[in-house]
Amino acid sequence: MKTSNRHYDAQIINQLGSGYAIYNDGPYNTSRSTKTRDANGSNYRDDYVRVMQTKTTKTGSYVKLRYFNKYLGWMHIHGIKPTSFKNVAQGTMQNAGFLGSVALIPAGGTTPTVINTGYASITNKLSNSSDGTVVYPLASLQKAITGVIIEQLISQRKIAANTQLSKYYPQVANSKQITIKQLLSMTSGISNSEQFPRQSLNEQQAVDLAIKVMKVNLHPGYHYSDDNFVLLAGIIAKVTGKSYMSNVETRIFSKAGMHESILVEDKPIHLTNKLAESYTLKGKANYMDPNVLSFPRASAIVGAGNILTTPTDYLKFVLSLQNGVILTKQQYQQFLSYGSHYSGGLFVSRPGEVYNNGSFSGQGYHTGYDSSKNNYHVAVVFSNQSPLRNNLSQGDFVYLMYQIAADY
Repeated sequence: MKTSNRHYDAQIINQLGSGYAIYNDGPYNTSRSTKTRDANGSNYRDDYVRVMQTKTTKTGSYVKLRYFNKYLGWMHIHGIKPTSFKNVAQGTMQNAGFLGSVALIPAGGTTPTVINTGYASITNKLSNSSDGTVVYPLASLQKAITGVIIEQLISQRKIAANTQLSKYYPQVANSKQITIKQLLSMTSGISNSEQFPRQSLNEQQAVDLAIKVMKVNLHPGYHYSDDNFVLLAGIIAKVTGKSYMSNVETRIFSKAGMHESILVEDKPIHLTNKLAESYTLKGKANYMDPNVLSFPRASAIVGAGNILTTPTDYLKFVLSLQNGVILTKQQYQQFLSYGSHYSGGLFVSRPGEVYNNGSFSGQGYHTGYDSSKNNYHVAVVFSNQSPLRNNLSQGDFVYLMYQIAADY
């Protein structure tokens, strides 16, 4: 009688008892033989779906449902209730026991959907937020910022991808066989153990400590190591004649409009009332083992984890990678070409996507970023409690939020 092609988000409801069946062939053939194995919708009870089409017949209205990128079939419209994209994201976060702040772009544009859950400080009743009242350790997502500055210097011909590390740090073992490209792609053979200095280090002290403790494999393959990007931070300072901090502030923060981002440096900073606390989920108990990131610990990984920021501020950086503010599209493509698995601070092994995750061992902080290469769908996820429910890893949760941005 009538067909509508309007798309909208919904939640499957009313599936207790007999429920509403899901049919393969829609409202024109609803015999028992056409039903899916989910005869009463119970397999998808309370799940979020995307309505792709509505058809009305003399027996009622039926909707064609997609669950993420999988088509389920047709269900009577009484089996669903319309909902918003924000509710889909928030419900998924709550189901996972997630605490933190998330910024999502579901279909292009520059204004994100921001969802916050839980407390940044349970004692002070300070809620998690992305408006600048709370900051989070950026952890390894910072590596892309360092990689972008290196890409800018390469484009300015102040350095080359095949420049040897020995030009800047000849004291590093095998430095004549290590190139800037290998540092950017984590194929230098460098490995390190995390350092926990008692006092905050300045940039030079952080680089010196990394060189002192790092090891170099003479037969390198891909190996993830913070010290690749600690060295790149030092190289940025040597090439420009300005500190790494100064380069980040002028080349990244200022241009992208990142006004809530802070570099942990050797000068004392007092952010205990602004830095989100780290928590542990134990069974069903939230907010266990409260503690905060050690600034000396962060200062030791300059260029690789010494920034505090918010999801929306980091999203500004992400969106600036391709629009000419920080990198041109050509520079961005080159930035992603230094390795087939990892390049410039991002993993590039998923076709059409770039992503990264960051954390500090022994603490509940986790940061994640996943995006289509054209930034049409983006998820930036900052958490201050681990683990998640149902044995869901933090990295998988970031990917789940990206899938929500892509499919809802």
